[in-house]
Amino acid sequence: MNIIGIDCATKQSKIGLALSSFKSGKATVQDVKAGSDIKPALAIVQDWLTETQPTLLAIDAPLGWPIELGRTLHSHKAGEWIDVDRDILFSRYTDREVYRRLNKKPLEVGANLIARTAHAALQLLGELRKETKLAIPLAWAPSYVTETCAIEVYPAATLKTMGIEYRSRLSAIRDDDCLSIDVAEENLKNEHVIDAVVCVLAAVDFLIGKCELPNRSEKELVEKEGWIWVRRKT
Repeated sequence: MNIIGIDCATKQSKIGLALSSFKSGKATVQDVKAGSDIKPALAIVQDWLTETQPTLLAIDAPLGWPIELGRTLHSHKAGEWIDVDRDILFSRYTDREVYRRLNKKPLEVGANLIARTAHAALQLLGELRKETKLAIPLAWAPSYVTETCAIEVYPAATLKTMGIEYRSRLSAIRDDDCLSIDVAEENLKNEHVIDAVVCVLAAVDFLIGKCELPNRSEKELVEKEGWIWVRRKT
């Protein structure tokens, strides 16, 4: 199996990508790249996908919107009172859960510019599906990954659970038993590429069962809004 970490953004030059193989509970990063107008992220990911084995895409961007935002705005008229708590309106359940568990608050896709990044991520997924003819569903458990799938990750939360400072993340994750980096040092100077490598580590956490799972009762909600896969805090 392969893992592709994607630090998503609205501009190609700010998209970081990391390709790794995954075997026996460990990922080996084999290539890293940043998107560009000459070769955009879509083309790079297409080159990395293979027909012979599934790939898990670990995407650093929201992949859904708050369910209450859609319900409320559907019938809302300008000037009318909105009788919904703003935290419920603008944030997803998974965002609030990450904040509750880790005291790390994701940007609110219903209220921040991160909505544009979410749109870019979904556009990338849509274009990949169109170009490759792959379904690329979202994975809800490691057992789902029998074909090329995608998950939402949040590198800042992964680092928080590990007690790692953002500025020292590259040197710190090199020491993780589940990750090795087999690329030239000069290729790891791009901040977005480094974040993509952290996305790979978050995907490993998902695959080996380290991540917090949504409850069964929350299944319908998180399938609508999305779920951030981040390891349990130790």
